[in-house]
Amino acid sequence: MRISTEAAPGTEAAPGTETAPGTEAPAEVVEAETAGGALAAPFDVALVVVHGMGDAYTSQILLEWAEPLLGRLEWLARDPLIGGNREGFGVVIDESTLAGETPVVTATVTFPKRQGEQGARRTGPIGEPEKATRRIAIVEARWEDAFVPLDRRTVFKWAVPFMWRAFGRMLRLFAYTLVLVHWYVLLRHLRGETKTLLPKWLNIPIDLVRLAASTLLFAVIWVFIVALGLVLTPILPLLSPLLIFPWFANVAKATLDTIVESIGDAATWRERPVRASAMRMVVRDAVTRAKRLVGDSGEVHVLAHSQGAAVATYALLEELTPNAYNVRRLTTVGAAVVLLGADTWPGRNTPYRPIERWIALNADLPDEKRLVWQNYWATWDPFSAGPIADGSKTLQRRWRASYFPEIASTPDGPEEHAVHNTSQPFLDHSLYFDNVTEVIEPTALNLLGDDYPRPPKAVAYVESRLAVIAKKSLAANVLAAVVIAAIVPGLPPVSEFLAGVLRDISAFFSGVFDLFNGSAPAPGFEESVGWLRRDSEPESLSIWGWIVAAVLILAALIWVNQLLHRFILRSRVWKRCPMDARRWLAYTMIPRSVYALLASAAVFFGIMLWPDWSGNTETDTAWALTWIAIALVLLTAIAVFQPRFAPAPVVLRGTMPPKFVEPQAAAAPPAAAAANATLPVDVPASEQTTAGTRAPAGFAANLAINAPVREATAREQMTLGKAMDAEDYTLERDARRRIVSPERWPTRPSTGRANRRRPSDPSMPAAPGATGTV
Repeated sequence: MRISTEAAPGTEAAPGTETAPGTEAPAEVVEAETAGGALAAPFDVALVVVHGMGDAYTSQILLEWAEPLLGRLEWLARDPLIGGNREGFGVVIDESTLAGETPVVTATVTFPKRQGEQGARRTGPIGEPEKATRRIAIVEARWEDAFVPLDRRTVFKWAVPFMWRAFGRMLRLFAYTLVLVHWYVLLRHLRGETKTLLPKWLNIPIDLVRLAASTLLFAVIWVFIVALGLVLTPILPLLSPLLIFPWFANVAKATLDTIVESIGDAATWRERPVRASAMRMVVRDAVTRAKRLVGDSGEVHVLAHSQGAAVATYALLEELTPNAYNVRRLTTVGAAVVLLGADTWPGRNTPYRPIERWIALNADLPDEKRLVWQNYWATWDPFSAGPIADGSKTLQRRWRASYFPEIASTPDGPEEHAVHNTSQPFLDHSLYFDNVTEVIEPTALNLLGDDYPRPPKAVAYVESRLAVIAKKSLAANVLAAVVIAAIVPGLPPVSEFLAGVLRDISAFFSGVFDLFNGSAPAPGFEESVGWLRRDSEPESLSIWGWIVAAVLILAALIWVNQLLHRFILRSRVWKRCPMDARRWLAYTMIPRSVYALLASAAVFFGIMLWPDWSGNTETDTAWALTWIAIALVLLTAIAVFQPRFAPAPVVLRGTMPPKFVEPQAAAAPPAAAAANATLPVDVPASEQTTAGTRAPAGFAANLAINAPVREATAREQMTLGKAMDAEDYTLERDARRRIVSPERWPTRPSTGRANRRRPSDPSMPAAPGATGTV
């Protein structure tokens, strides 16, 4: 591999390409030199990755995405279920240039070519699989050094109104996730619109307790966020002037510079159009270079994170013609497209409507040349704060359709993927590249194109739901760990025990020091840790000792939780033959149950031991503690079973008028597809439902975020129970078992529950393709 300074033949800019002065395409192009010196064919696909706000060093965003993507591509290409365990399949890295002005990673991926229909049942290849090859290039658009940053005073002055806008969007998303999801579930159960495992008389109390607990949690978060905003509002404008004092500069300058590097990029994008244009120029140059790499026959994909999504979206939709650059896919993750919008000139108040512009660009193009837009947003990401929409009401409807697709007429917009990175606030935004199942694998499949056989719908659904359950378990255990760590060190027996342990340890080290000091006075070791103990009868930890013990316990519990989570998730994501889904669910519920029970026990003993119950009779005290125990048992059961049975978001298919389903989007169920096919083309998407039927009069009013659910237009087409019982899932599971251990898992006829389902059940149609095809 080498870098040439001349454009490859046949890769000139397409006619009609809109290129602003000063943004001519860079001349360099990656060439593959064979033994005879001939130029290899252009790449099949080039991926442009764009970083978000904050300092980004050269190749940082390139490595963050290239390494997990290539790792998953290797795993997919060598899947033995499709014949990838034979010689010659896998990823070969052709070039990895991580320094210089144009870092690039190129690779050749060879995989078994699809033999049957896409999404058909996979139980092993028929004969020798045909090889398919994709040449992939990954380049980065690093705009961090393309402009002069704003000074601290300007950034902190701008940060106050921006902070309140970001906090408002964050609290709205948290209200949706914590309160409204459970509110809608309660309404559905009250109206008997869904089948449930429990009887209605038991479902309703559980829903009420869950709603009350989640509302209380949201109230605590709301108070904390608002209090934080009230504290920061007067402080932020004063931070920059305080740096004139040496003592403050020595303590806070490094931290403040880090903050300025992050929010300063956002301030520059919004308030300085000239510098914002410089950011977009970097993206445009990277797209132009990617077009040269793929020539006229390849595809360009753009993947942008956070503020980079706002920069890339504006550059593609407002300044370039994506079709002229062969840009076929825009993937935004944790997108701040709505939060940051577009740059603004003083006196200009033109609304920025990216969805409207995206629809206009695609309106007159054939399907194969349209720009597919996929948006990934984490359910606890405070910056993306939900789906992308041109207005708040549209956003509310699109969010609701992500959770309740059976009761929605979805406004037009990109394909929405609500994902779970960590299911924890403030961590979700930065870890999209670490989400293998929901982000990395779909992106890798897009790079492989249509020749790679996708898994059947039931298989994909099971793996996605199990990954979500694992992430929810991680978050639930962290919350339980916080409760345990905060309460346990303060319980009188525990406090007395820890104070005694601290006394014994300090006495031991004092004795050791006496041995080495001889006649010299021994250091006051016991006195040095005396601030952690309270000399009382009985002895106990001091307030500082309580805090230190709580921090240590929390660190230990979180470390164990992370260790278990990595083991559990890896056993699902990277093992060629993962455990049966039901058994996996049962095993992974054990650590979640332990954490929840310990948290409930800590709360119960705290209530029993801290208050003074002497004013009550023994009978009253016993009854009060009994009811508290019952409530805690119910909360524990909810915490244990919530990750499994709580509503999970689904892929919201991208649409535009007339009804348009994006390529490789989540396939519509056959019943819905047939209904959509019968719709007249002039029916706007806003009047269509998920099942493809025309919405009844006044139905739009019921889609408001606070409106009651009155009428279901279609039932959810897939659930975890149905997917685990589906023949597609059981046959693929058994096929993987036979590959790993044919003696233990011999071939036998399928007798799964799927065979006992009613043939007329439209929610679980037979998988396309014959058994044995890939």
